[in-house]
Amino acid sequence: MVRISQYTAISILLGFMLTVSGLLHPIMGQPMPPQMQQLINNRPSQMRPLSLPHLYWHFLVYVNHLDTKSLEVDAKGKNGKLMRSYLQKRLGFSDAEFAPIRTSSVRLTAEVKDLDAKAVELHKAGLSSSNLDQLKALTIQRESDIYSEMSYLKQTLPPDKIRAFEAFLTQFFSPANASPGPPSITGNQAPAGVQK
Repeated sequence: MVRISQYTAISILLGFMLTVSGLLHPIMGQPMPPQMQQLINNRPSQMRPLSLPHLYWHFLVYVNHLDTKSLEVDAKGKNGKLMRSYLQKRLGFSDAEFAPIRTSSVRLTAEVKDLDAKAVELHKAGLSSSNLDQLKALTIQRESDIYSEMSYLKQTLPPDKIRAFEAFLTQFFSPANASPGPPSITGNQAPAGVQK
């Protein structure tokens, strides 16, 4: 069963409501509310690419996700090897070359999961200036963890493999391959646990 956070559920619901009301207002002969028209007019015409550290972060978390799911498939008596080796094959890396990426993915996922749990607890406690400062510190720690894993991989993998890996990340997560989500109402792009 897929579990989504309340922030994701609210975001999906809000996006759906904006879409439906945006479609129905002109059909019903009613003008679109100014707030909705402003959201539509202020949408960026082009998606901005993610920074290289964030590409690493998303990729490593995705590798860990696929590895975890492949273990679940194996536990059901089916073969999860295709899922586990999907990104490795796309990169053209051997098992030995991909091993540091797997190690890094496990470590980063655990670190980020721990930081996210702390952020959720702070958010539940209420938004005080002290809690906001702690949330910002957790964000800084997450960024530090991402940079540590980048450094680990750059020290562990040969330079030609790093170049191939970073080129793959840039292509794999390129805006041309992405599906734009609903526009942000607040304009705040920080993680949900950090938003005011």
